[in-house]
Amino acid sequence: MAFTYEEALNYIYELPKFTAKHSFEEGREFLDRLGAPDTGMKVIHVAGTNGKGSVCAYMESILMHAGMSTGCFVSPHLNDCRERIRISGRMCGHDEFISAFEKVHELSEELYVPTFFEYMFFVAMLIFKTHEPDIVILETGLGGRLDATNIVRDKLISVITSIGYDHCQYLGDTYEEIAREKAGIIASGRPVIYWEDICGRSSISETAVLRSSVEIALSKDLISNVHRDNSGIDFCLRYKYDSFICLNVETCAFYQVKNAGLAVMSLMSVPEIRSFITDDDIVCGVRDTIWPGRMEEIVPGVFLDGAHNEPAIKALIESIRFSGDKHAMLVFGCMRDKDYKTEIGLLVSCGLFDRAVCVSVNLARSENAAVIAQEFTHAGADDVSVAADAQSAFDIACGYVKETGFNAYIIGSLYLIGEIRGLM
Repeated sequence: MAFTYEEALNYIYELPKFTAKHSFEEGREFLDRLGAPDTGMKVIHVAGTNGKGSVCAYMESILMHAGMSTGCFVSPHLNDCRERIRISGRMCGHDEFISAFEKVHELSEELYVPTFFEYMFFVAMLIFKTHEPDIVILETGLGGRLDATNIVRDKLISVITSIGYDHCQYLGDTYEEIAREKAGIIASGRPVIYWEDICGRSSISETAVLRSSVEIALSKDLISNVHRDNSGIDFCLRYKYDSFICLNVETCAFYQVKNAGLAVMSLMSVPEIRSFITDDDIVCGVRDTIWPGRMEEIVPGVFLDGAHNEPAIKALIESIRFSGDKHAMLVFGCMRDKDYKTEIGLLVSCGLFDRAVCVSVNLARSENAAVIAQEFTHAGADDVSVAADAQSAFDIACGYVKETGFNAYIIGSLYLIGEIRGLM
């Protein structure tokens, strides 16, 4: 059966309604029946509560500056489903997406119907096989141990960005339980890299020992001389024993310093990659990385950030303080299944926001804006209002910036960030 791109998307978006996650063995069989496209791929695998997409983007940019071709599978997307599947920095084309989709669809009628995420992963692997990139970067969707991306046969290195409370109903209620699930991506005999102050480190170490993996625990002292400049944040990274490199991330997001540092150190820890990368590749790659929806200034004074869990909210607050803001407006929208009461408590108690505007995301899982506003009021916020929709919320934010000269931050669900970006 031939599909149009719109028909393929409609089919995939309906999948969560009638299918369930499948086992490792089932996933491996499905990929093998598709021709085992992962055979011979040089894969970097990335897991973590927050920062996964950013670390992937920094690595992708550095590798491209070094003249290497890349395949990158990330999630979620903001506006176009094909954002999840990138070939050397560009999302895949309509025709190749449809071609890969039809192969997965044909096999699904014989074996089983994959979930939305599994479907996208299988499509991505077929597209990567066609392009044969030098390096493939895979971001896990949820957890790691049972994630569809974990069925690939071999990995150059596993990267764990952070451990925090999110998706606890699936991953566990403690840092150690969550870390154990994320550490499930560690491959036998291959290195795993992370920051030494990561939560749940003992569970990561236990898994690494069981799988004879080389642990690379990075000291926070590798980063120094961090300061703001007009184009972002400058910092120094000790990346070769006693060698330093001066880098600039063109964002006001303080948390991207650690993400960029982890990306650099991950690439430099792989001999097959390290020999191809120069200092200039690293400097230019980090500087030129663009990762939408992470402290992204979409118009002057209006920033978008997809902070949607407790550790991400804390990182956002730290970034705003680092930027020097003392007065700002907040636009907030979230999903019902998130611990948004804790997030709202943090946002109100930080004292940075003079005004809060609540908005419902255009999605069935979205929490009602009036309910969100009530929580802000209960948390002690004085000036709280409700916007009719994303367009209205954006207009209010722009008006606030124009009237006061202060910044406005639109945060919460990445679906809200996608809606706002879609307006542009």
